[in-house]
Amino acid sequence: MPILVVCALLISLVAILFALQNSWGITVSFLIWRFYGSLALILLLTLAFGVIIGLLVTAPTIIKRGWVSSRQKRQLSQLEEEYQGQAQDASSQRKKLDLMQATQMQLFTALGLTETKTGLLTYRSLDPVLSYALGKMVETSEGSWYQSTCLFVIDLEGVPSSDAANSSAVWLMITRRLQHQLSPRSWLHSGEQNRLYCVTLGMTIEAATDYGEFLSSTLDEPLQLVDGSEVSVKLRMGGAIARQNASITSQQLLTQAAQTLERSSLWGRSRFRMVEAGTS
Repeated sequence: MPILVVCALLISLVAILFALQNSWGITVSFLIWRFYGSLALILLLTLAFGVIIGLLVTAPTIIKRGWVSSRQKRQLSQLEEEYQGQAQDASSQRKKLDLMQATQMQLFTALGLTETKTGLLTYRSLDPVLSYALGKMVETSEGSWYQSTCLFVIDLEGVPSSDAANSSAVWLMITRRLQHQLSPRSWLHSGEQNRLYCVTLGMTIEAATDYGEFLSSTLDEPLQLVDGSEVSVKLRMGGAIARQNASITSQQLLTQAAQTLERSSLWGRSRFRMVEAGTS
């Protein structure tokens, strides 16, 4: 605002100086009209008329632009309201999902099916879960949950050894990150030598591949511990999926998923690979 006032004063000063230096009178003829006045006044009136004509010419464009801008602002406001509503719905659904998963884990813990170190399902429960899911695929053709059974094998590198002071904290953060990204149709099981297993139901091979790549990026960011230190944990994944028309056992599915993980090292550490069960 002060800059605009200064500019206005400078323009006024220039106009006054111009009028003082060009005060003699002249006659101006235009068609049948004749005007007599000072040179400065006539020039200033001519400039004013030019500005007015320019504004009249550009007025439709300015008005149209204003209407478009107003309409876009209304649309943007509506989109923001819709986004906020959807974000609130997503947050509410996320809270319900977290509560459901926490309730499930409490039940599993009460049944003695979770491991103390990771808080995840034990390895010995993996085979019964896979056998049940594969059996349901044969028994029923209804329900998308049992159209397929997918097993992801996850290797973690860089996890502190069990005798390290921060081992429990690191494992807690790893499991929290992974469980926060899990689908409601997924269950995580602990294995030996920093290996985890994720059983997921009802996905197509394309969706399972996308899901595996999504989970592969879960630990890209270093883990921030309470003492301010950081721990970088690398994650490698491989998976196998069994569909309804596949005749395969839980051990065969487990073996093929583990083999896919080993082969994935040829594709690069961060590369995820998914195969269909029963194929080589």
